[in-house]
Amino acid sequence: MKLDAALFTALRWGFSARRRMSTNRAILAGAGITAGVTALIVVISVMGGLQKGYIDSILEVSSFHARVDVPREAAETTAEAVRTLPEVATAIAFLETAVVAVSPTGETQPLFLRAMRDDSPSRDPAFTKALGLGSVKRFPVSGGLVLGKEAAAALGAMPGSGVELFGARQTQEEGLLPLSVSLPMVGTFTSGYYEFDASCAYVAIEKGTAAMDLFPMKTATLGIKLKNRWDDVRAKKAIEKILPEGSGAVVSWREYNRSFFGALRTEKSVMLLLISLIFLVVGINIFHAMRRTIASKTQDIAVMKAFGASESAIRALFCLDGLVIGLAGAFAGTCFGLLIASNINLIAGAVASMLRVVADWAGRLGLGGRGGDYRLFSPAYYYLNAIPASITGVEIALIAILAVASTTLSAIVASARVSQAKPSEVLRNE
Repeated sequence: MKLDAALFTALRWGFSARRRMSTNRAILAGAGITAGVTALIVVISVMGGLQKGYIDSILEVSSFHARVDVPREAAETTAEAVRTLPEVATAIAFLETAVVAVSPTGETQPLFLRAMRDDSPSRDPAFTKALGLGSVKRFPVSGGLVLGKEAAAALGAMPGSGVELFGARQTQEEGLLPLSVSLPMVGTFTSGYYEFDASCAYVAIEKGTAAMDLFPMKTATLGIKLKNRWDDVRAKKAIEKILPEGSGAVVSWREYNRSFFGALRTEKSVMLLLISLIFLVVGINIFHAMRRTIASKTQDIAVMKAFGASESAIRALFCLDGLVIGLAGAFAGTCFGLLIASNINLIAGAVASMLRVVADWAGRLGLGGRGGDYRLFSPAYYYLNAIPASITGVEIALIAILAVASTTLSAIVASARVSQAKPSEVLRNE
C-alpha cells in the first residue's frame, strides 16, 4: 500500500467527522499526551533550574573544577604555573579550616573559614559574582571578617561588631593547641545557596596576623577553574605534571561532589519516571480504544485483505493513527511546556495575586483567609528570590520521544488484532 493511500485511510478511520467516537478518542488521547509533556517539561525545568543553581554555586565557590593541596610556601608559584596551562582558566591559592564563631551576645556558629588574597576578584571574577558581590575590586576585606548572610544573622553580628573565632592547630612538639582570634565583621555575602550563606566566612591573607595561626602551617589549597569543566580528566594529567613535591592528588569536581551530584541525578530520574506514568495511562487507553476500533472495522479489514492488502499494511494504518496522535500531542505539549517554563515567575505571580484577591473577598464575607503570603515559592519558606527554570534540548527530545513512543507502541500492540479478521468468514456471513 502506498504511503499517500495509507495516510488517507488512517485519517479517514481515525479522524473522520462521521465517526465521532473515533475523533473524540483521538482528541482525548492527544490531550492526555499534551498534558503529560507539558507537566514533564515544566517540572523538569524547575528542578533543573534549582539543581543548576546548586551546582554552579558549588563549582564556583567550594569545589572549583579541580582542587589540590600543595606546600604552603609554594602555593603562589604553583598557582602561577597552573594558570599557564592551556586547559586552565584560572587558579587561586587559599587556606581553609574549620572554626567556631562566638558573637558578643554569646551566640555560636560553626564556620568554614577561608583565607584568600584580597585581589581574588581580578583573578576569578566568577567567584565573587557567585557570592553576590558583583564587581568588587577587593575581597576579602583586609583586617576583618566577611560572613555569609545567614551566619551573620545566626550570630546576631552587625558590621563593626567583634566576632571571636575558636580553632585548633596541631604540632609535633606541643600536640593540639586551642586558638582564638577576635576579628571585626566588615561585611556579608549572599550566594543564594543556604549552606554557604550559613557556614562560610572569609578573611584576607596577611602575613604576621593572629588570624593566620588558625590555618594549617604546611599546606594550602589550589582552586582551579577550567575552560571546559568536562575536560577534567585530561586537565588533571597536565596539572599533576607541574605540581611540586609533597603535593596531594588532584581532585576533580566529579570526585569531590560525587555523592551530592549523584543524589541530584537520582532525584531527577525518579521524578521523570513518576510523571511519565501519565504516558502509560494514556497508552493503555489508546490500546483499548484501538482494539474496539479494529473490532468495529472487521468487515472493512476483511474486504481490504480480499483485494490483496497485506496484514502488515493494514496494521500500519492503525500504527499511523497512534503516531499522529503522539506527534500532535508531543508538539503541542512541548510548546505549552516551554511557554510556561519560560514565564513561570509571571504565571506564579499572577496565581498568587488571584489567590490573594480570593482570600480578601473571603475575609470580607467573614469566611477568614485575609492576608498571608500566597507565592508558590515564598522566600518566607524557601531560600529563593525567584523560581529558576533550566532544561536542555536533550531532555526535551527525550520527553517528546517518550510521548510518541507510548502512543505508537500501544497502536502496534493493539493492531495485532487485525489478524483475527478472516476474509472468507466475513464474506461468507455476508
